[in-house]
Amino acid sequence: MHRARIILLIVVALLGLGLTLWVLPNGAEEAAPPAGKAVDQAKVQAFLDKVFEARGGGRITVDPKRHPSPIPGVEEVRFVIEAAGMRQPGVVYLAGDKLILGQLIDLTTERNLTQENVGAPTKITYRLEDFDLKDSVPRGEASAALTLVEFSDFQCPYCKQTHETLQALMKKYPGKVRLYYKHFPLDNHPLAYPMALAAECARAQKPDAFWALHDDLFEKQYTGMDREVLTSRLRAWAPTAGLDAQRLATCVEKRETNDRVQADIREGRRLGVAGTPAIIANGEFMGGAVPFETFEQMIAPAKK
Repeated sequence: MHRARIILLIVVALLGLGLTLWVLPNGAEEAAPPAGKAVDQAKVQAFLDKVFEARGGGRITVDPKRHPSPIPGVEEVRFVIEAAGMRQPGVVYLAGDKLILGQLIDLTTERNLTQENVGAPTKITYRLEDFDLKDSVPRGEASAALTLVEFSDFQCPYCKQTHETLQALMKKYPGKVRLYYKHFPLDNHPLAYPMALAAECARAQKPDAFWALHDDLFEKQYTGMDREVLTSRLRAWAPTAGLDAQRLATCVEKRETNDRVQADIREGRRLGVAGTPAIIANGEFMGGAVPFETFEQMIAPAKK
């Protein structure tokens, strides 16, 4: 392979040394990679974690082995990112203390050498054991044909739509659906976080009260509320569920259930959840408002 026929795109310095673009014009020799201490696996892992966290999260595993690249003095480091139900292989390049993000193109053949080397994504099938469910209060029977783990936001209109879909599903197929709820409040919904805190505060007083407040928050998903109105609503609602209204309000105000909500958010980001709703249905990741018929097919497949 002619060294002059390879173009290296987007060179990023790992240690904050700026952005560079290497382009090899036809007939030119590439410059030798900068000398310096090699970047170790932990630094590569930390950098990629930061990059993909900004792009929506996911779990990244860096291969400790290094491999030669088509460019002398530059090594390949391979990794896998698991996000949104897919396992995607990837590769970055190391040149001294520089981490290179981008793609290698052979200009003679116009082949994308990086893409050829990376491989195709594969689907992930999740297990309940992959989730932290030790103190969850699931809705439905353990023997259900359809088990759902839902990452949701109480102010999200599509989550409300999903709530209505699941309510209808459980009504039509009693005992056939089991639902675990995970909090994933979005930054553009200012009351979603205190609502998540409130649902966990209700659970802390009385486990079944979680679902009572869950349903109330979705069914009365008012717009234009502020924090004061939310507090007033919670105080008025608490006695209907047999809860201490003052204790509920204090719990929310002091963010006593913050660790639980944060744990759900971290888990969602690890899975690559970037928006809501996101549902894992019998191990399959589904993003967005899933139609009733899709869930129904998983419970009672149509006979051909």
